[in-house]
Amino acid sequence: MASETINVGVIGAGAIGSLHAENLMRRTMGATVVAVMDIKEAAANAVAAACDGARAYDDAGDLIADPDVDAVLIASTDRSHADFTLGCIEAGKPALCEKPLATTVADAERIVNAELAAGRRLAQVGFMREYDLAHRELYDLLHSGVIGESLKFRSVHINPQFSRELPIESVITNSLIHDIHSARWIMGEEISSVYTQWLPFDRARAQSARLAELQLVYKSGALGSLEYNGDSGYGYEVTVEVTGESGRLNTASHPSPSLRQAGALSRAITPNWPQRFAQAYIDEAQDWINALRRKEATGPSAWDGAMSLIVAEAAIRSAETGRPQPVGAIGKPSLY
Repeated sequence: MASETINVGVIGAGAIGSLHAENLMRRTMGATVVAVMDIKEAAANAVAAACDGARAYDDAGDLIADPDVDAVLIASTDRSHADFTLGCIEAGKPALCEKPLATTVADAERIVNAELAAGRRLAQVGFMREYDLAHRELYDLLHSGVIGESLKFRSVHINPQFSRELPIESVITNSLIHDIHSARWIMGEEISSVYTQWLPFDRARAQSARLAELQLVYKSGALGSLEYNGDSGYGYEVTVEVTGESGRLNTASHPSPSLRQAGALSRAITPNWPQRFAQAYIDEAQDWINALRRKEATGPSAWDGAMSLIVAEAAIRSAETGRPQPVGAIGKPSLY
């Protein structure tokens, strides 16, 4: 990676993979996409062609081993994330892995241990809300001490609709994993217990999750609430609120302007996540590339990915038992 431009290989040519590839090619300074992999040949070829003739692969190992690939962006199916990230670490190549880092704590710990053995951070996790301006400004205000000690964290995560219904376990590890990370990152402390409640779509589909809420207790005693709606029918929203000793911070509900017309006041609601976090994905990619060019590591780490999964697994146990569950405590390695 001595050259000024970082050559990136993208694993996964679906919706999120193609978005990342386009951002890296068209909106990120100092980066280019030289290889694309997907098990669907047509998808890999289409994204590769859109990246000015990048090479197309049907095997992730071949892409990682490509000597022209300096770094890898992993946007494949969740269950493949851990193995592909480990392959990158073994090859000594930095990886930006979409969330979740893995589907089990055991696999996430394998990645952390691989980085410890390598003696450096190589994996970054795609918790792009850290790059969202609304989240960032709230974080900065909170940690300036403007509302004193934090007493409660609350997030609301609303989806327009699901094309397929997800069981509560998948909702936690695939959607609420973002909110779990935000709850840790924004508050700056770990979670000690979690209690999961949810409502299914109907009695015949008892394990499906239309609405869910995770109630948290932090190690300091502060409280938390993560609310999820999988099928609102009206649009996409993500908001955060922190209550402190001397005030409260809120992100705005909608980025759109208000419209006053014909005796009514209205605001447009973002249709879905690609529009709501479009700039955050661009800023995430640029920050990752900038760090690689400086030969540094930045952003959410493999440790963050592992800790979010530890909370997620406790939340799943709570869903199974109907009782609050403790979140395991693990010592944080000095590498992180």
